[in-house]
Amino acid sequence: MITLVDTTLRDGSYRVGFGFTGAQTFALVQGLEAVGIPAVEVGHGLGLGACRAPGIASAEDDLTYMQAARMAARNAKVGVFAMPKFATEDDIDAAAEAGMDFIRIGMDAARYEQGEALVRRARAKGLHTLGFLMKSYTLPVEDLRIAAPRIAEWGADGFLIVDSAGGMTPDSVRAYVRAVIETTGKPCGFHGHNNLELAVGNAFAAVEAGATILDASLKGLGRSSGNASLEALTAALNRAGHDTGIDPVRLARLADKHVRNADLAEWNEADLVQGMAYVHSGMQDRIDALAAEYSLDPAALTLAAGAALGGLDLTEDQLAAIARDLAGHADTEEERAVG
Repeated sequence: MITLVDTTLRDGSYRVGFGFTGAQTFALVQGLEAVGIPAVEVGHGLGLGACRAPGIASAEDDLTYMQAARMAARNAKVGVFAMPKFATEDDIDAAAEAGMDFIRIGMDAARYEQGEALVRRARAKGLHTLGFLMKSYTLPVEDLRIAAPRIAEWGADGFLIVDSAGGMTPDSVRAYVRAVIETTGKPCGFHGHNNLELAVGNAFAAVEAGATILDASLKGLGRSSGNASLEALTAALNRAGHDTGIDPVRLARLADKHVRNADLAEWNEADLVQGMAYVHSGMQDRIDALAAEYSLDPAALTLAAGAALGGLDLTEDQLAAIARDLAGHADTEEERAVG
């Protein structure tokens, strides 16, 4: 059986400046439960503790989001996200005390060891704990076969393969999901972004490989190009014979009611190039600034950044060095043309 998890109130919060309120959280959790969505992820887009970081404050603190979701949900499971950059073990304790049903521990797949302490703490507090393997594509499948059992030993109850840059293809999604299931025997899910407009297709590929958890959001609201549309994914699953028990039309009406006025900017060139390069959208502002500084095509710099570390985030110095090198190469080509 496939469990659909709505991420509108967490991943979608990027698109509203982390501005969802406690009242909106209560109303949307209540609405999602009424149409049959079994699980809802809430809170700051960057997870527990991020509301304390300068410059990225959310409309409410973590406890307010969790309390609103807990009060609204009678049957649906509600949960939160946490990653080592912002969350502490005290934040994990607070999530357990607030009655969260599940927690996703975000860790860069290629640096998964950084998630150990939070995974262990979450399991010790009795939370259903999933290893959320951000930028899954940065960890080769053969290395994932080693990493996944280690994460399971820390106490992870399951995993999500995460296409953070929206550049994975169905074949790669199937390979990653199979690697987790074959080596751990634990449930695996998929969280996709839509940079190459493959989020729904990749979700189907994940299911073909044995995934039983699929993330999606109303109108696809999410960071960068967004996530899989919950309405479209549900309709497609129903057509393919998966009995979700959910009416996509009711979902579409719920989306119109709660997400209609959100920032739904159209898919654009930057989204496409990020997917091609496996570059996280969080780097785009710095890429644009360096491209302007060195008179470079932002797309060329994005592609060069992606090639440098295979999709891992670059430091400021690394990105600047790539820009300088690219600018120098461009000058050389121009001089040759003139000569």
